[in-house]
This record gives sequence, C-alpha cells and structure tokens, in this order.
Amino acid sequence: MITDLVRADFWEPPGELGFETRFGDLLKDAELTAQFCLDPRAPRPELVQAATHLYIRLQAIPSVLLNYKICVDFGLPLHPTQYIDYVRFEKNPDAYMPSTRKLAQELFLESIDIVRSAYRLKPICPMRLAGLRARIPEFLTGFLYTNTPDKYTWRASEPLAIKAVAEKVKKAGFAPDLIVGAAHGSIRPALLLAELLDCELYFLRFSMFKRDDEQPIRSASDEVYLERFRSKKVLLFDEDVAKGRTLKAFATCFQGQAAELRTASVLRHYLAPFDPDFVGEVFYDD
Repeated sequence: MITDLVRADFWEPPGELGFETRFGDLLKDAELTAQFCLDPRAPRPELVQAATHLYIRLQAIPSVLLNYKICVDFGLPLHPTQYIDYVRFEKNPDAYMPSTRKLAQELFLESIDIVRSAYRLKPICPMRLAGLRARIPEFLTGFLYTNTPDKYTWRASEPLAIKAVAEKVKKAGFAPDLIVGAAHGSIRPALLLAELLDCELYFLRFSMFKRDDEQPIRSASDEVYLERFRSKKVLLFDEDVAKGRTLKAFATCFQGQAAELRTASVLRHYLAPFDPDFVGEVFYDD
C-alpha cells in the first residue's frame, strides 16, 4: 500500500501541501507518479518521495469531481478557477441535461475507486487515471485547483493514526458496509480507512465552518446511492473533532437511514463535547 512508503512530518503541514495546478495537469502528474511508484527498479529514496507526493495530491481528484457533481446536480454555474458558493447561489436543478447529471455521478464514483486503486498501488491505476482524464468534460481539465494547508486535516492524514481508528472499529466487532465522509477535509484519511476496513466509500459535502453548510448537501443522485445501505451498517466519518458539531449534526441527519450507524474521527480535542464512537487519537492545545 502507498502509505507504507509515505514519510512525512504529520505534526506540521509540509510546504508541498500548498499548491495550485490545473486539474488536467494534476491527473497527468498522478498518472506518471503512480507509474514511477510501480517501477520495481525505482530507487528507494525517490520512491518514498514519489509516494508521499501522490498521497498529498490524490485527494484532489474526488474533491474536484464532488464539487462538479454538486454544481451539476443543483444547477449551479461552473467556474474555471474557483468553487461556487453553494450556500449563496440560487439553484436551478433543471439547468443541466439528465445525461450530464448521470455522467457527473459516474465520474465521482469512478474517482473514488481509482484513487483507492492508487492507494493499493494496483498496476492498472495509471491506465485508469489516464482514462479518467480522457473522460472528464473539457471544462474540468482547465479547472484551477488550489490546495490550502490545514494542520489538523494534515495531522488526521497520518497513516498510523488512521490505522488506530480501523483497529478500534474492528475490535468493537463493527464491520461497516459503507463509510460516508464529511467532505472535503475527510477525503484523504477516509480513502485509507475504507481500504483498511474493506468497505465501500462515499462523500457528502458538509462543512459547517469553512462553507457555512447547515446540513450535508444531498442531491437526488446521493439519495439513490445511499438508499442501498438503508438496511446495512454505516460509519459516518470526519477527520477531526474540535467541538464535534459537524459530526454530531451528520449523525442526526442520518438517523433511521441505516440498520446500524456509528461515528468515527481520527482526532478529537480532549474538551470536545461530542465523543465519536471511534477515535484514533485525542489531542490537546498546542
């Protein structure tokens, strides 16, 4: 797995976390880096550097396609350089053709599966990354993706801490059929957690503090997907819990929509009033 090769200081965000690139270029870079990581002749130092680079950047792929899906599902305008403010823009669900909405959902699901194959360093993942780049709408290849470092999201991306969550879930005898991550911060750690727990993975945008979301953003396509798990076990995931308002509200919104519902986070502040069912590490003030 790629995380076996990753070496980084997870206490402080590295400079490489702050980057800006066209989405098409990001996909091409991921494809070439994955090819290098799969080369058995690659020198160990360069291999570690490439794996760490890939781990940092892969989360951008489902992140961009989730935002694209939201815009298409709710009839929001598409902007080549910035995410559209869902809260403050008027919605027009009929703005896009049903075929466009269908493709947006397919690309989103495909992006999650492709990145998971890259986490596993499956030989087919470079080809799948190239295929995704060929399939996305031309508009998206030019989308300017900007990544801003967040120290707690980065700390929650530490593989050992994510493995600690997985072990606690397994020890409790809870085997989720699905993890639903509160995007976008949860994307990188949730991808690894889903691999460790061998279950399906889905994301809903839910950002109470950075994006002023009052509840998880759920479209008709989301409802269709989630309905499959109404009689199954679902794990709701947020990467860190400072106060716990987001994860608590997430759980409230999902009540009655799964046979068993649990919550998890990688990090939890020791004073947070909400305590998830599973926590990797408790953190204190710096």
